[in-house]
Amino acid sequence: MIRVVLAVALAAAIFGLVMPSVEHADRERSAALATEELERLRDAAERLAAENDPVAPGRDPAATTVALEPPEPTFAEPGRLRIADDSLRWESSVGRNVTIDVAVPVRIDDPAILTDRARVRLALVRTDGAAVVRLRVGRERVYIRTRGQTPRVRPTAVIGGGLSL
Repeated sequence: MIRVVLAVALAAAIFGLVMPSVEHADRERSAALATEELERLRDAAERLAAENDPVAPGRDPAATTVALEPPEPTFAEPGRLRIADDSLRWESSVGRNVTIDVAVPVRIDDPAILTDRARVRLALVRTDGAAVVRLRVGRERVYIRTRGQTPRVRPTAVIGGGLSL
């Protein structure tokens, strides 16, 4: 019986030593994945502005769509992506926040918080005489296509209007 108690005590001690490292690695992994997704969005916006001319309001603008896949929330990192005017940001409640700078002006009607896969449509328009990339977040869940499948769509968890979780 004493061996069982000692084994449980030893296992609890090892678990207590290892757990902070696991949580730190999880936070860093989530921040790295989120940064990669936001950099993809930034690159698409900058490429759209570099390769196209903005059009006047009322005309069809040059556009592209990017499917973003935020990191899955975990017990150690329940972070989220926040998209606002001139701001692409990973917000972490316990780890480090990451802001991605964009070389072109970025506008969105309502700030959006992404906690699940979503499509973001980028359009290059002229506003007040300046080229602006306007973002629109799709309000449907996006499933990344695998070989031999077509993407499926259903409602998503996108919180707009500056609300937070």
